[in-house]
Amino acid sequence: MLARTIDSMQSDASVPASLSTARAAIADCILGDEPLQLRIGDITLHPHQRSAVARLTRTLTDHGGALLCDDVGLGKTYVALALAATYDSVAVVAPATLAAMWQHALSATHISAEFISIESLGRSGAVERKRKLIIVDEAHHFRNPCTRRYSTLAHMCMLAPVLLLTATPLHNSRDDISAIVALFKGSRAYSMTDADLALTIVRRDSTGSIGAHDVPIVEHMPPRVLISNETVLDMILALPAPVPPSDGSVATRLVIHGLVRQWASSNAALVGALKRRIARSHGLLASLEAGRYPTAAELSAWVYTGDAVQLAFAELLLPAAIPLVALASALREHTSALTELLSCARKLDDDALADFVREVRTTHTKEKIIAFSCFAETAEGLYRSLRRDGHIALLTARGAMIASGPISRAEVLEQFAPAGMGTRVVTDHEDMTVLIATDLLSEGVNLQQASILIHLDLPWTAARLEQRIGRLARMGSPHARVASYSVNPPPRAEAFLRELEIVTRKSALSEQIFGGSTTTNFSERSAEPAAIMRGERVRELMEGWRRGTTPVNCGVGRPLIASTRASCTRAIGAWIVDGIPRLLAWDESTGITTDATSIQSAIELANVTSDHGPAAPNTTQLLAIILRAAGVWYDQHCAWLAVGGSTGFPLASGARDARRTLARVADATSANVGFARRSESAALSTRLRNAATTPLPLAVEWSLESLSEYADDASVTTILDLVDRVRPAADRVTEKGIRCVALILFVPEPDAQP
Repeated sequence: MLARTIDSMQSDASVPASLSTARAAIADCILGDEPLQLRIGDITLHPHQRSAVARLTRTLTDHGGALLCDDVGLGKTYVALALAATYDSVAVVAPATLAAMWQHALSATHISAEFISIESLGRSGAVERKRKLIIVDEAHHFRNPCTRRYSTLAHMCMLAPVLLLTATPLHNSRDDISAIVALFKGSRAYSMTDADLALTIVRRDSTGSIGAHDVPIVEHMPPRVLISNETVLDMILALPAPVPPSDGSVATRLVIHGLVRQWASSNAALVGALKRRIARSHGLLASLEAGRYPTAAELSAWVYTGDAVQLAFAELLLPAAIPLVALASALREHTSALTELLSCARKLDDDALADFVREVRTTHTKEKIIAFSCFAETAEGLYRSLRRDGHIALLTARGAMIASGPISRAEVLEQFAPAGMGTRVVTDHEDMTVLIATDLLSEGVNLQQASILIHLDLPWTAARLEQRIGRLARMGSPHARVASYSVNPPPRAEAFLRELEIVTRKSALSEQIFGGSTTTNFSERSAEPAAIMRGERVRELMEGWRRGTTPVNCGVGRPLIASTRASCTRAIGAWIVDGIPRLLAWDESTGITTDATSIQSAIELANVTSDHGPAAPNTTQLLAIILRAAGVWYDQHCAWLAVGGSTGFPLASGARDARRTLARVADATSANVGFARRSESAALSTRLRNAATTPLPLAVEWSLESLSEYADDASVTTILDLVDRVRPAADRVTEKGIRCVALILFVPEPDAQP
């Protein structure tokens, strides 16, 4: 197919075109149909949201799934619902805490969808119901493929396209992204390059053309380090080694690390952690003294209530099979040190933290403030210190509280939500200006009425910081800026914890792949933009190419060829590769390439050069060179797919196992038949080998792995029929090979040629 495509293009000599016509053809081919949808229900979409709808529609068709990773606050929910409007069966998977937000959005857009909480996926199996589209909000919750919730979602996505929404896809490593993409790309996701990933991801930040849509600027105030009693820190670092339960292990450094981190947050957090650890130690000690060695689950029967440890009956546990005297002695020493530490910690307070919040409040007297902490005890302790100041609210997993007593979560949030989201008028007495919350509030809620944010402590990742800030700095905010304050760990604690170093490292990794965050300041913007952000810049330029032009047909006709003058010989064009539109660049040194830097450079050059009319006659030889290079590139592309997708990353073991299994079954199918059925068997073997090189949802790969080389034809056919059903549309097209839709050639000025 490839050779015929190239020969046909050469013999027909292509179609000369002006630069503007070629640019319009490239834009129409790569970007898809012009987004025309202005409203969805009662919601008017912004231009960047309409653009995302058009791109995601094509991506879902071509790849069976897509990631919308726009910056926090850019309206991903309504982009997803605009897509959902074209499907007659939609499921929304999101954290349970976002149910009310999604119900409000569904009502505003007049769309019906089934809501499934992420938490329920971890408790029960997949819901056996066919759906046409699955939307997963806060998709970073599925970055761990070893969880039950991940397996359940993978099976749900087996027969339906999936749209994944998250502003923070990367929390710890690149595998976070690969695990999410694997839901629809299978194990091949772990071998995808940045250029491969860019084909499935829409990622825009709040700068540039999007920055005009009322997204506040984030001002990062100098971090504050509060004075702490380091005697407590010395006692933590000197703790004797703990004793693990019978079914686990415990690293001394991890125990101490946790206690130091809680001490750096607040004294209240440290006291709470010590109480829990003492209760656990007492439970373990009581069991050891009774001749029993309990498991971690059995230790959960001991709790610390007030100043008393409530004990379960150690005698009901199974007898231990190992000597326990040495363990009991070590545990007594550890428990005694914990008790002494708790006694010392109880004499201290968190007045410095409360005074810092009061200082911020005084500086911003007429603004609403959100204060986030990783620990419920820190939030609760701070609330107790400040509640007499007035207009203070607390929100944790245990519920919401104001000075007069408990209150509903909805009543608290409505005072910080944007106008028009069902908020009621409140009296001055009822008005809350400070909300102290844990990170359960850092995802999916709209708190745009607040303009001041305080990080009471640092989470493990820059992604969590970005989520926090994104509650305030988002579209629809009445504020021009959001001020972000933070409390950093004391120097000695930071030297031990290395929190700032860890957060900065993870932020740098995220910037390398997705581009720097516009809301956090833990890593400087790189001079070299990430591949995905380069792709976004390219699409932004191409949007301008088709405005005011008549759509150009990019079907199966002859390619449009335009030429323009430049300082060197190169080319950029839109190609159809196995049914999928691709931007490919060419230059004399590298040949055909998908490199983001080369593509952006060529697109920017095409954007600023003048239109010199149709391609010059002397470009025929150059065109032939480019077409031959395209043939070489396509052969290499097919070879990469056959061995795992791309170079640069090892092929995941699951994909290797599935391919080996399918190859063995294909060989066995061909070898174990008579002459009369050889043709039928050859067709089945061909389907098997094609399945082995096709990107498939992860759950389908699991089904393929279940095949054995002794499987009968009926079993093989059943699974192959499943493969055919779940393949993205682009993998089912009859067109295989590569062809050019439109090409812009850059040729040197006559006096620059040798």
